[in-house]
Amino acid sequence: MIVSKTPLRISFVGGGTDFGSFYKKNSYGSVVNTSIDKYIYISVKKLNPVFREKFRLNYSETEMVDHVKNIKNPIIRECIKFLNIDDRLYISTIADVPSFSGLGSSSSFTVGLLNVLYNFKKQKISLGKLAEEAAHIEIKVLGSPIGKQDHYVASFGGLNKIFFFDNDKVKVEKIKIPKKNLNLIFGSLLLFWTGMHRNSESVLINQEKNHDKNRNILLSMKNNVNQFINLIKSKKISLDMIGNLFDENWELKKQLADNISNKFINKCYTEAKKKGSLGGKILGAGNGGFLLLLAKKTNHKKIQKSLKKFGLERYNFKLENSGSRIINNF
Repeated sequence: MIVSKTPLRISFVGGGTDFGSFYKKNSYGSVVNTSIDKYIYISVKKLNPVFREKFRLNYSETEMVDHVKNIKNPIIRECIKFLNIDDRLYISTIADVPSFSGLGSSSSFTVGLLNVLYNFKKQKISLGKLAEEAAHIEIKVLGSPIGKQDHYVASFGGLNKIFFFDNDKVKVEKIKIPKKNLNLIFGSLLLFWTGMHRNSESVLINQEKNHDKNRNILLSMKNNVNQFINLIKSKKISLDMIGNLFDENWELKKQLADNISNKFINKCYTEAKKKGSLGGKILGAGNGGFLLLLAKKTNHKKIQKSLKKFGLERYNFKLENSGSRIINNF
């Protein structure tokens, strides 16, 4: 059995500029994101001949099928086809968070599945190639209206600035900041599960329809990337200034499509600011999933207590420096 462990992510600034509709017309896009200590685990082994089917798949559903073309899960089906695997397979998955939650789970799943299948075939693959092929399968083969950032952070791991160039090349730069700054930032972040699952496609399709109209908004969001990096590297780091940038970025993001936020999310965000939140955003496409906030530690309990009245629970997390990796092979 071979098992891969692939991290989920939170994105800070620049989201939306990792779409081909933007970076191919504007020289490049860039984002800042980080992997976190929440994971998707995928195990693969040869299926014992006592099972009549050729493929046994366990994820949120269970599938038992005889031919790859009959696999309902599109990512599993296309990854097996992409690697020309003809073996009998038993594939099982476990995730730390629900799907459609804004933490990049579908891309982490694709990266982790390709990683474990390459190991099953006893073939090596670089981190860059792993991310590139995962993005190709989701965006080109399956036609998902998503950007590329999630595949690269899932593959490389850590806190990164990622460039997406107009020739489709991608560059991943590790962001090195003083340890005290890193501890302050991650110790000031709060993550809340809204309890709202959402289909990101409907949000992203609306966003893509507006890509020409959104150009200036996305250019502003791209400019926020260097501002954010300068702030978190500063010797005199200011949570207030970082929070203001988050708040500005959130206001920009909401303009990309009319269904990125909703009345409930806006109400929770406003309430959190009253209790001391300096800024934040809904992670991923929007309209549900996880709410990320930045606040001084002295205000954390007030914010948690206030948002609990709306049914929001805090979800603790830490920085993860590693990307997708094989943790078991026997």
